[in-house]
Amino acid sequence: MTIRVGIVGTGGISRAHQRTYARVGGFEIVAVCDIIKSKANEAAEQWGVPKKHVFTSYNKMLEMDEIDTVSICTYNQGHRRPTVAALNAGKHVFCEKPMAATLPDATAMVRAAKASGKILQIGLHSTFNPRLQFAKKVIDEGLLGDIYYSESSGGRRRGNPGRTFIYKKTAGAGAIVDIGVYNMHNSLYAMGYPKPVRVSAITEDYISQQDPQFRGIMDVEEFGVAWVRFEDGSVMVFKISWAIHQDSLGPSFCLGKEMGISLDAPVVYADAYTDDLKKLVESEGLTAEPNPPEGMTTIRFSGFPEVDVWEAQMTAFREVVLADAPSPIPPEGVLLTNVIMDGIFRSHESGKEVAVSVPEI
Repeated sequence: MTIRVGIVGTGGISRAHQRTYARVGGFEIVAVCDIIKSKANEAAEQWGVPKKHVFTSYNKMLEMDEIDTVSICTYNQGHRRPTVAALNAGKHVFCEKPMAATLPDATAMVRAAKASGKILQIGLHSTFNPRLQFAKKVIDEGLLGDIYYSESSGGRRRGNPGRTFIYKKTAGAGAIVDIGVYNMHNSLYAMGYPKPVRVSAITEDYISQQDPQFRGIMDVEEFGVAWVRFEDGSVMVFKISWAIHQDSLGPSFCLGKEMGISLDAPVVYADAYTDDLKKLVESEGLTAEPNPPEGMTTIRFSGFPEVDVWEAQMTAFREVVLADAPSPIPPEGVLLTNVIMDGIFRSHESGKEVAVSVPEI
């Protein structure tokens, strides 16, 4: 079966969707929608979509019986309406990250997915990195013991993307929703989606406001840091940047009562290379390098397959659509990123820690 796709929004990210659909196979782009007709026509011509299937209204496009799934490639503030409309029309949805710019929008999207019974997958391709998948298995096996502290870090020394990313009216927010959503979700995913209850945070834009191309027009953050408390008593420190006076904000890691793990490499820090960890390493076909081999040790791993994470996420989407199975990245889990981000902005505005709650779905 070939999965027939309608694409909403023909900006740069739509090209990445189209290329990846073509590479993994099993998809056919049958319709294109953009509010700017000339852009829709240009994309349709490039992708071999007939002119009769070019639209400026996604509602009109969704009337097509020939569409099985919809790719949402609009800017952040434009995710909710076409996603909810597509789900209500009985279409599966692959929506580019972040799920939405605001918590109410994200909540509406998850509720629509649940009510429709259709798949909603968010484009968090870094989740499909084999190294992160192995780190999650280490955690899922209980080898770390109870996790009491974690850090979720990412960002750039200089890397303000400009364009629609720097305006609240289109992006909703800045670095936090643009690239911070990747490392935030990866940490939450690896830890089994703990429920956040309180957030204390700051956001800043000092460096970009010194740059003539952004000064006075950019109204989103370039930097954010948050202290996130979870219902189970654990804490996560979240850090992200588009611009800082530092090479990096450090690695992402989890500290458990039995072991610790860096999510990026991954690397395990333990008092011993246990039999349970050895069994997991062997079952995954990896090689472990404990140093030293006895006693308290730092364990690095090799043998991970080289994976194109864009292809991996689209392949996973194809398989769940064909099997009518749940999304490999549950939207209810991704919703937690919006809960935390909402807390970050409210905390910064109020100058104090704020309570957060996960909406009922």
